[in-house]
Amino acid sequence: MIAASMVVAEDEFIPPEPEPGFYKALQNCGQKIGLECGESVVKAVLKDHDISKKCCVQLVHKMGRSCHEDLLWYLISQPKIGANATHVFTKGPQVYNSCVSKVGLEF
Repeated sequence: MIAASMVVAEDEFIPPEPEPGFYKALQNCGQKIGLECGESVVKAVLKDHDISKKCCVQLVHKMGRSCHEDLLWYLISQPKIGANATHVFTKGPQVYNSCVSKVGLEF
C-alpha cells in the first residue's frame, strides 16, 4: 500500500480499517500524489519540513483535501505517531492551506 509505506515500515502493525474500504481509498489517494510527494507531505506534517511547489500541486490538484484528511487519520492510527495527534491535526491543515496559497485552487 503506497500510503502505508509513506508512514510505516513493512514490519510495523497496520491497524484494522476504521471502515470497510478505507485502506483501498487511502491507496488510491497515495497513487494520485506518488511516493516522493507523499513522503514530502508526511515530513511536512510530522517534522515541519518544507514542501515543494511541485508537491503542493500534486497535493492540492491531484490528491485533494479529502484524501489529505484521510491520510491524517491514518497517521494518528500509528502507535508511534498517535501520541502526536494534536500536532498532526494542527499541522496537517496548515500544510494543505500553505500549498493552496502557493499554487491556488484553480488548475
